Amino acid sequence: MLAASREVAKLPDPRRAAAPAEETEAGGSSSGCDASHHRSPDLLGAALAYSERGWPVFPCEPGGKRPLGALVPHGLKDATTDAAIIREWWGKCPTANTGLPTGQAFDVLDVDRPKPGQPADGQVTLWELVAEHGPLPAGPTVLTPSDGLHLYFAPTGLGNRAGLRPGLDYRGVGGYVLAPPSVLADGTAYTWLTTPLTGVWAEDRDDPDPDPADGPMFLSAPAWLVELLAPTSRPTMAPGDVRRPDGAVGKPGDRRAAYGRTALDAEKGRVALAPPRTGNDQLNRSAHALGQLVAGGALDLDEVMAVLLAADAVRGGRSEAEARRTIASGLRAGMRQPRSVPA
Repeated sequence: MLAASREVAKLPDPRRAAAPAEETEAGGSSSGCDASHHRSPDLLGAALAYSERGWPVFPCEPGGKRPLGALVPHGLKDATTDAAIIREWWGKCPTANTGLPTGQAFDVLDVDRPKPGQPADGQVTLWELVAEHGPLPAGPTVLTPSDGLHLYFAPTGLGNRAGLRPGLDYRGVGGYVLAPPSVLADGTAYTWLTTPLTGVWAEDRDDPDPDPADGPMFLSAPAWLVELLAPTSRPTMAPGDVRRPDGAVGKPGDRRAAYGRTALDAEKGRVALAPPRTGNDQLNRSAHALGQLVAGGALDLDEVMAVLLAADAVRGGRSEAEARRTIASGLRAGMRQPRSVPA
């Protein structure tokens, strides 16, 4: 279990220096890999460990943050958990950093420190938000090379929000982060402060170098953070309207909207009336079915989440955080298989 007493991430300790570079033949390769950035961390081992936990990975430029285009021409969209493909990628470029897409297994709140051209201190901003709204859950946390933080949460289904607040960015659907032990060109590295499974701070562990395959265990973002992430400009909607993935608004008389409403009502009833010991499975099945309709433009993602949470609360037996994780998992799987309904 995560350490409940750790409600808010600590300010980072002084930067731990990365291991020195190994002696390698300098220069590039046909894969676009710069061998001069070869470092001692087992980057292939880390990528495989993440994939074993169900987290898709993809290679990024050695010493940098951008996807390694020679190997992943579609960037994060090429991310995979296939061990054979991962071995092939890092076989061609052993020095590649590890990219993790967000919005699938987890979301990430990126807390930046002041830098040239960006005086805002994200940690100050975060503490001010916590003081105003309440604590953050004690989830997995990464110390970045710039002494910033990556705070990991259960996926919300929301997209990226650059400049969420001064010094704060949010990485959701369509985003990615570099994962430990990725190393930048100056030799500084990404480091787990709290592990994905235990939530134990590295300084409190017998093992000072946590295994990245320990987890995952992600807690839901607090309601106040989700509210900050909600889009600020959406089409005006009358009761019963449907917001489609392209941003258009479907009217109640549309065949597609009517079909979606009927399906939503049916799944709401199935969740609320699920027999004992079947509630979680039914919640996932219902979320999957409705996720297909969300991707097909017949339902609104936010409304589906709210309706299923309310139906599960009627049935009882689990926390909202647990229900939200189950719904998010089902929705993500369903949205990969869009179900079209004629308008």
